[in-house]
Amino acid sequence: MIYLDNAATTKQKPEEVYRAYEYYAREIGVSPGRGTYRLGVEASRMLFKTRKNVAKFFGSENPNVIFTKNSTEAINLFFNGFLQKGDHVVITCYEHNAVLRPLHKLKEEGMIDYTIISRDDLEISPEELYKKYIRENTKLFVSTLASNLTGRIVYRAEVMKYMKSRGVTTFLDSSQGAGKIRIAMEEDGVDVLAFTGHKDLLAMPGVGGLVCLSVPMWKPLLQGGTGVLGDNYTNPEVFPDAYEAGTLNMPAIWSLNASLQWIQDEFLENSQREKKLLGYMMEKLEQLPEIVIYDKDYERVSTLAINKIGVKSNDLVQILDENGICTRGGIHCAILAHESLNTHNIGAVRISLGWKSTIEEIDRLIEVLNKVGD
Repeated sequence: MIYLDNAATTKQKPEEVYRAYEYYAREIGVSPGRGTYRLGVEASRMLFKTRKNVAKFFGSENPNVIFTKNSTEAINLFFNGFLQKGDHVVITCYEHNAVLRPLHKLKEEGMIDYTIISRDDLEISPEELYKKYIRENTKLFVSTLASNLTGRIVYRAEVMKYMKSRGVTTFLDSSQGAGKIRIAMEEDGVDVLAFTGHKDLLAMPGVGGLVCLSVPMWKPLLQGGTGVLGDNYTNPEVFPDAYEAGTLNMPAIWSLNASLQWIQDEFLENSQREKKLLGYMMEKLEQLPEIVIYDKDYERVSTLAINKIGVKSNDLVQILDENGICTRGGIHCAILAHESLNTHNIGAVRISLGWKSTIEEIDRLIEVLNKVGD
């Protein structure tokens, strides 16, 4: 089997990640903050260590990290806690539905309004962006790191810095690209960042969260057990416990701790290797008849969106699957991006490389694509 759907979930993890997950499940096996016995204390120590390492990985000296089960929950937590009635939000046209849908729901409820930066405006100067899109009541500027559809890198540190300098809070959804693109929150002017472990961060599924430059002061998304101040009728106003009600997925969190270390150790080698593979794949795809590559001329992570003229995207995915190649078709939880690329009626086939992808796998992909329609 050839797995080329890493933008959804990285199937193959480093051995260190599997070992970390298994170690926590077998040898620790308890929840942090739920007991003062030695195992419970060790669980709390491992949680705090991961919290610090996540913050450091994203360029923040302060361990203001909230763990959730994925970035979708983290984004909902932030938007619903931070935004107030009458606020305005600016987002890019490449945002995932995890960003669009909670904002649109708040708009439907009469809470907020939002404006979408057009595809043509994504590369204009920060000053022009501010003048064209920011209003007096704009509270938040939102950008995805990279498109989950085409792989295009959308994030611009200079825009984040400028928006922050003008008093607008900045938010980065790093779900696509974190682990492949270095981020320095403090230097780049990113106030809040959402992450998920199961994609380019190469951790096991079930962990995500927020990294915040400042200690959050907004309301939590969930109420429930926090392990501290159990006599309170509502979550205690203690960070981070107030935002982490319920049992955390500690095996996945500990696997994230291992994956971050592995990524840092192997970053240069993996970056060079994936860049070479991506260039090779694009060159081969461009030689195929009737293949359309979207956002072809932009800097990207190792993800591509294509279509073959005259073939439905889901039909093409099925043909690839019958030949042992895993890709994804249709609408990729990114309706704004599809509308911007005029693919909302036809969808697209997404091909996303991983750290273990090979030249031979790409050659097989090209071979099958070349035969479609013959």
